[in-house]
Amino acid sequence: MYKAFSKGFASLFCSKRFCSKRTLKTTTAAALLTTMLSSAAFISPSATAQITTTPSAAQIEQFKKLPKSQQEALAKQFGIDINSFGNLGGNQNNQQTQPAPEQQYVNDTGSDAFGAALLKESKKVDKNNLNELKPFGYDMFKDMQTSFIPGESTAVPADYIVGPGDSLEIALYGKESSTEQVTIDNEGKITFAELQPLTVAGLTYQEVKQRIADVIEVSMIGIKSSVSIAGLRSIQVYVVGDVQKPGAYQLSSLSTMTNAIFISGGPTEVGSLRDIQLKRAGKHVSTLDLYKLFTQGDVTSDQRLQQGDVVFVNSVQSQVKIYGEVRRPAIYEVKSSDDIRSAIKLAGGLTSLAYPKNVLVTTLDENYQRAVKRIDLTDKRKQQANNRHALKAGDVVRVLPISQQFSKVVHVGGAVSRPSSHGFYEGMSLSDLISSADDLTQSTDMSYALVVSEDETGSISIQHFAPKAVLSGSQIDLNANDLVLFFNRYDEAEFLVNNLNSDKNTQAKLREVKNLSTNEKINLANETSSQSIDAFKKQWLAKRKEVITENEGFNYIYELKTGDFQAQQEALLKTKTLTRQELVLPIIKLIEANVLPGQYVPTAEINGQVNFPGVYPISKNATVLELVAAAGGVQESANLEIGEISRTQFNSTDSEKTHIRFSLKNALNGDNSQNLQVTPKDVVNVFQQANWQKESKITLTGEVVFPGTYTIREGEGLADVIKRAGGLTKFASPDAAFFTRESLKELEQKQARDLARNLSKELAFKSISSSYANIAVGEVQTLVDQLTTVEGVGRLVIDLDKVIDTSNQYDIQLENGDSLMVPTYRREVNVIGEVQVATSHIYNDNWKLDDYLRSSGGFRQQADGDRVYIIRANGLVDIPDYSWLGGNDTVVHPGDTVVVPLDANYTDKLTLWEKSTSIFYQLTVGLAALGRL
Repeated sequence: MYKAFSKGFASLFCSKRFCSKRTLKTTTAAALLTTMLSSAAFISPSATAQITTTPSAAQIEQFKKLPKSQQEALAKQFGIDINSFGNLGGNQNNQQTQPAPEQQYVNDTGSDAFGAALLKESKKVDKNNLNELKPFGYDMFKDMQTSFIPGESTAVPADYIVGPGDSLEIALYGKESSTEQVTIDNEGKITFAELQPLTVAGLTYQEVKQRIADVIEVSMIGIKSSVSIAGLRSIQVYVVGDVQKPGAYQLSSLSTMTNAIFISGGPTEVGSLRDIQLKRAGKHVSTLDLYKLFTQGDVTSDQRLQQGDVVFVNSVQSQVKIYGEVRRPAIYEVKSSDDIRSAIKLAGGLTSLAYPKNVLVTTLDENYQRAVKRIDLTDKRKQQANNRHALKAGDVVRVLPISQQFSKVVHVGGAVSRPSSHGFYEGMSLSDLISSADDLTQSTDMSYALVVSEDETGSISIQHFAPKAVLSGSQIDLNANDLVLFFNRYDEAEFLVNNLNSDKNTQAKLREVKNLSTNEKINLANETSSQSIDAFKKQWLAKRKEVITENEGFNYIYELKTGDFQAQQEALLKTKTLTRQELVLPIIKLIEANVLPGQYVPTAEINGQVNFPGVYPISKNATVLELVAAAGGVQESANLEIGEISRTQFNSTDSEKTHIRFSLKNALNGDNSQNLQVTPKDVVNVFQQANWQKESKITLTGEVVFPGTYTIREGEGLADVIKRAGGLTKFASPDAAFFTRESLKELEQKQARDLARNLSKELAFKSISSSYANIAVGEVQTLVDQLTTVEGVGRLVIDLDKVIDTSNQYDIQLENGDSLMVPTYRREVNVIGEVQVATSHIYNDNWKLDDYLRSSGGFRQQADGDRVYIIRANGLVDIPDYSWLGGNDTVVHPGDTVVVPLDANYTDKLTLWEKSTSIFYQLTVGLAALGRL
C-alpha cells in the first residue's frame, strides 16, 4: 500500500512544471512523502504533547548549546530523554533523499513543534546578552536560512542560460496537437518528434524558445510551438572561506550568491559580510556586499551562479562599534571609504533623541593610545571634514542623547485642573497661566500658594501669594524654570472621616484606610476610634509623611530635575493628589541641598490650632501671617489673643532660646507690630482657647418622653438631660437602664488586647517548654485571635432611680458619646446555666431564689450549686448568701437573671470508677510484692 500510494503521489507531484516524468523516480516521491509525514509527526496538537519522531542531528546540536535548565524544561515539555541524545541522528539522513537540492542543507530546527520551541529557547539565550553589542547581520543566517531558497514556482527569467539536465516542455498545436517533455543531454542537445537533434545548450531561455519555433515552422508546415521549462538542472558550486559550513553544494540552477551563502550557514564571526567574491574559471566576476541587501535592499551585485562557480568569503578587515542614539546599535564592518556619516547610516541613522552636535569617536592615535574626538554633524563649515573622517579598525562611535532639561519652561502643579509645563517667554506673569477659577480645582486653597525659583548659582528662593489675589488682577512675575504650586484646602483625611461617627465599623474602617498616592494600607494605632477623629487624622498624616520621606519615588522635584518630558508630566499630574506636607517636603529637601555654608535652612515650624501644622519653607521677609496661611489658616478653637514664637539664637559657644508673644487678632486686623517677622528655625505656636470643648452629645432611647440626641455642656449631669427629655414614661423600668460610654468601650478593648498579648507570651513560653509538650496550642491561639478582635460593651452600672431623685446628690457627669437606654418594664425572671430546663418565669412576689431554681428542674449533675449568682436588671451581680442549714431566701426582682455555672472539677462516675479501680489494682500488686519479701 505504501508503494502504491508513493507512485500515486509521484504522478501527482510530476504534474507540476518543475518535474520531468522522465527523470523523477518513484523513490524520490516516496522520499518526499516520507519527509512530509515525518515533519507532520513533529506537529504537536498542544504545548504539552510529546514528539513522536526522532530529533534531527541539527536539532540535537542546537539543543546541546542551551543552558541545562532550558534543556530540562524543553525535554520535559516534549517527553524527550536527554541521555539518549548521544545515540540519535546516526542513520536518519541515510533513509531520506530530499527532492530539492538545497533542502538537504537546511537546518530544520523550525520546521516542527519541537524545532519551533527549540528556536524560541535559543532566542531567549540571545536576549540575555542584548546589553552587549553584537556584530551586525550574523543573526540573520540563523533564522532566515529557508527564506533564501529559490521557490518551485519562481518564474524562469528570459536570460536564463539552459544547459544539460534542464527539462523542456514543448507543446505543438495547429493541424495536430501534442505535448512532449525533453531533457537536454550531456551534449547539449534535445530530440523530439521526427526532427533531427537540436543543440540548445549555452543559449538563453528566450533564444531557445525562438530557435525551436523557427525549426518547427520550417520543418513542420502548419504547426506552431510553445516552449516552457519543465524542470531545472542542479549545479555544483563551491562555498569556501570563512563560512560556517564550507564545501561543495548541489544547488538549483537559478541560485545566486546570496542563496549559496545562506545555505552554507553564513559567514563565521571572522567572515566578512561586505567582501564576498564570485570566481568563475579562475577569474573574479563580482563582489557581493550583504550590507546593501540588508540595509538598502540592493541586489544588483547578487550574480546568478553557474556550474563550477566558487563563492569565496573573505575575512573581515575593519570593524567599529556604533551605539548610543542610533536606531541599530551594533558592531559594523567598515571599508576604507566609510566615514562617520556613512557609518551612522549603516546603523539606521540617528534617533529623534540624538544630539548631533556632540558625536564622540574613540580611536587610536599614532602611538596606539586611545584618543577621543568630538564631531559636530551640524556644523556646515566642518561638514566636509567630518565626512572625510575615515574610520579605522577598533573605533568606537557614540551618539549622545539630547539633554532632558528645558531651557525655558514653567511648571505648574498641585491643586490645579491641569498640572503641566508651559513654555516661558519674557514678561510672563502668573495671570497668563491662571486666568480664571476654571483653571483651579474646587478644593484649591485660595489664600496660599508658592513660587519656587532657582537662579544660575543654584540658590533657591520662595515667594508666596494668594491665588484669589491673582484672579483679582494681581501680577506675579515669573522666571524661567519656576515651579508654581497650589495647595488643597482639605487633605485626603478630611474626606475619609466623613460620616464615620455614625458608623458601627468606624474603628475597622479607619485601620483599612489606604494611601491613595501609593495604594498601600496605612497601619494606624489600635486605639483609634470614632471618638478620636483628630487623632486618626494626625496618625494618617504622619504615616503619609513617613512614606514620602523614605520613598524617593514620591519626590516629584527629583523627577522634574532628572526625568524626561514624559516623567516630568507624570510627576506634575501626581501632585494633584498629594497632601500639603507631601508637596512641601521635596521643596525643603531641595532647599537643604542648596543651602550655603554658614547659612540656616529657611524653614519654620508652626504648631497648635492650625489646620495643617508642620514645617514650611519661608521667604526672605516671611511673617507670622504668612506661616499661618501656609498651615491652612487657624481653627475655630484658636486663641487669637495670645500666640508665641520660640526662637533659638546661636552663637559661637552656645545657643539661647527666647519666647516672643504676639496677638494674632491684631495682626489680622492690620497691626504690623504684631505681625512679627519669622526667621529660620522659629517655632510658632497658636494656642487653644481657654475651656474650649467641642460639641458633646448624648443619646437617650427607650422609655423617655422625648428620646433623641441631646447636646450637652461641659460638666452637665444625666439628671438634667433626662429632665430636658421630659422624664421617664409610666412604662419605664429604671432598674434595667442600660448606660454605655465610649471611653469605657475603648478601655475594655485595650484590656482585651493586653490580655491577648500576655496569653501570646505565655503560649510562646509553653510551646518551647518540654513540660508543656501536650498543650493545645491551636485552641489557645484561637482564643488569642478572638481577644484581639473583641468589641467592648462599655456599660456603666448606674442606679437610675437615684439619678432622677432630686432629694440626693447622686448624679452622673456626662461625656461625649454617652448613651442611655431605658427599657420597658418586664416581669420575667430568667434562669440559665446548669439547670434541668433553662427558661424564663413570670415574676412571683412570694418566690425566692430556691423557688425559681426548683421551677427549672433543679441543678444538673455537673452544676456548681455553691457559686450560683444573680445578674440584676441594672447590671449589678449579686452572690446569694446560703445559710448553714442550706436554705436560701435571696430576693429576686423582675428582670433579674439567675446563673448556675458549670463545676469545672466535675468528674462523671464512669471516669471515677476507672481511676479508683486502677489505684486499687496498683495497691494490691504492691502489697503482694511486699508479702513475698
